[in-house]
Amino acid sequence: MTFSIVARDPDTGAVGVCQGTGSIALASRCPQVVGEVAVTSQWHSDWRIGMRALDLGRTGLAPELILAALAQTDPLFRYRQVGIVLDDGRVAAHTGDYVEPGLYAGHRLGDGYVVLGNGIIGPVVLDAMGRAFDDAGKALFEERLLRALVAGLDAGGEGRRHVSSSIITAIRGQRRPRLDLRVDSAPEGIDAIVELRRIATEYIPLMDYYGDYWLDNPEVTPDDWLARSSSRPGPVDWSS
Repeated sequence: MTFSIVARDPDTGAVGVCQGTGSIALASRCPQVVGEVAVTSQWHSDWRIGMRALDLGRTGLAPELILAALAQTDPLFRYRQVGIVLDDGRVAAHTGDYVEPGLYAGHRLGDGYVVLGNGIIGPVVLDAMGRAFDDAGKALFEERLLRALVAGLDAGGEGRRHVSSSIITAIRGQRRPRLDLRVDSAPEGIDAIVELRRIATEYIPLMDYYGDYWLDNPEVTPDDWLARSSSRPGPVDWSS
């Protein structure tokens, strides 16, 4: 039981998945993200179909055809929920027809993104997520993803405490994710989505620092980076 946003940033071509669930360590099995494509396999998650979707997406195959290929080879596809986005903005999603009594499952396609959830309190969660992502159009991509997830939480989410949560983004040509943060098991009494938001708020200002700058600049501390970033408009110019 998971709710997620899978999206692409039209400005940078980055793709990413941001999600939360009432079960442990969802990032170990649900999201698959590389520079060209982002996928989540959830509900009755299966990292094998997630990896297959990832491989097919890297060939440029249309997301709808990827889902058709998965449906042909996965005998449990009616138990799956899958969302796919390519870095050219094409998206597709599948929600299986098996729904436990009293639970809601569904998805919504947007401009370069899909929101999807199962075991959530109702479609209001997905509507809130899509609206938050659209409304944050000028914000940093990772911030937009987080706002969408938090909006889903505020709309009721699964109607219980969420145990794990994650955000992963990547850009074509990079060998590692741009951002990869996760809460695998939130402490009792703390919602994992709230905890992910707290961690991301602290880390995102240092994302580019840890991503590549500090590798070749050992004497520049995180505090130095933050000080220079806050004192200059736009990207930091480290050449001066």
